[in-house]
Amino acid sequence: MRPIRTLLTAGLLGFALIGATTGGALAYGKADGPIAQLELSGNCDNPGFVFCAPPEQGGVGLGGIWLWIEIDGGAGATSGPADVAGSLCEHVPGVGGGAIPVNGEFQWKWSSAKEGPLGEDVSFGSYDGADGWYNVTISSLGGMTWSFPVTTGHYSSHPDTAVAIEVQVAPSGPTG
Repeated sequence: MRPIRTLLTAGLLGFALIGATTGGALAYGKADGPIAQLELSGNCDNPGFVFCAPPEQGGVGLGGIWLWIEIDGGAGATSGPADVAGSLCEHVPGVGGGAIPVNGEFQWKWSSAKEGPLGEDVSFGSYDGADGWYNVTISSLGGMTWSFPVTTGHYSSHPDTAVAIEVQVAPSGPTG
């Protein structure tokens, strides 16, 4: 009887926690005027592809990255803060790997189609740049600037075997 009571109590606590956290998640970002949410997922597991080469050879190395970015500043803004959360994962064949967190508030700047991306085009050419770019400079990633499409949508690139980049650009939704 005691294990059933413990299980029931744990279940009720779990449901209570879900209910308590849902309201906060729905309200996230309203105060700082979010413009868009950007997601990046990439894997580079082909040692023969130049982009996946070790950093000392000009590549990013074997591994993966996942980033979630909220572009803040309100309607019409062309620069401002960006909330960033994610991780880098290192893949070492025959050994294993590890993850490194990427978190913080960094700066973003809009660039026009004429200017083009101001950093690494994370769409790998699958975006034409017609509406411009969100350029996010992430100091914890070596100060690199990552350029994301402004146009809402899904962008996918598979430039070689075992190399995949997926980008999602979503509007922030109503802030009222």
